[in-house]
Amino acid sequence: MSAGYTVDEWGPVHAIPTFHKAGAGERTAPFGTAEHPIPLIIDSDPGLDDALAIGLAAASPEIQLLAVTTVGGNADVTRCTENALRLLHAYGRDDVPVAEGAAGALLGSIVRATEVHGESGIGSTTLEASTNAARPEGAVALIARLLETHPEPVAIAPIGPLTNIALLLRLYPHLSSRISHLCLMGGSIGEGNTTASAEFNIIADPEAADVVFRSGVPITMIGLDVTHQALLDRESAAALRALGTTSGRIAAELTEFALDRNLEWSGSTTTAIHDAVAVAHLMVPDLVAVAPYHVTVDTTQGPARGRTVCDGLPYRLRRDGRQPNADVGIVIDRGRFERLLVDAFARLP
Repeated sequence: MSAGYTVDEWGPVHAIPTFHKAGAGERTAPFGTAEHPIPLIIDSDPGLDDALAIGLAAASPEIQLLAVTTVGGNADVTRCTENALRLLHAYGRDDVPVAEGAAGALLGSIVRATEVHGESGIGSTTLEASTNAARPEGAVALIARLLETHPEPVAIAPIGPLTNIALLLRLYPHLSSRISHLCLMGGSIGEGNTTASAEFNIIADPEAADVVFRSGVPITMIGLDVTHQALLDRESAAALRALGTTSGRIAAELTEFALDRNLEWSGSTTTAIHDAVAVAHLMVPDLVAVAPYHVTVDTTQGPARGRTVCDGLPYRLRRDGRQPNADVGIVIDRGRFERLLVDAFARLP
């Protein structure tokens, strides 16, 4: 039982855990089609699952990938930038510019996830060097230029700490209307994964996350509640390797590295591909079910620092004069997600 409800009877379109039955609603995020691909910037800290997310975007006709910008998180920002350049080279997308962003949080200490992703950020995988270099203007200036010059509003998928996006919103507030949507991977309705309260991307820079959620820009929060349903296993890795391509081998190696860590630490035989869900949501209109929430970020120094406090109870929102400020992912079709990833990597070299 949960707050008087029998959880097993909730069905597949309710957020769990939550105080009330937060039912799935209409999505607000745009999505691309092969006929009209969605212009997208990925802001990332590659990163095992980031690498798969970038591959998904690079391969998909529904996405017009304008740039990949980097931020320190899963590894040091210079490693993340090199990873982004090398991944795009391996995926046959040297046409996509890369720019380096913030090394660490707006305030406080630098947080890294190298114990999960390895010192390189991409486990034990080695990648051929790219002939490209990062753009000299840096991540925030590149994003601003693309927002300013692209003929239509641009979506951003921040799948690392939100430092670059907060800086963008503070330095170029007039460009916020040029962002069609922020589809971010981070946060959680329930428990975190770095602390009991906080998910990694948010606790890596809670002050930046606070700026983003207060910005008024349309947001979809792809948090742990939904990404822990987006699982690959050994069979998935074998399917990627069986593609017989460089990209398929890379994806298989990254997946296998994550599977080995999970098996060692928790006995789990699956691994969540968190970041790719944020990209997939911008491609497939009915893959991820979302519910409307008012999301605030705990920026205190206590045990809840970095928690995304998600309130979807209509009575309480009315009482406090608040409106939902984000769609929050609650359910994904795991099998369809896996097929989407494997099919995308089958199109890469």
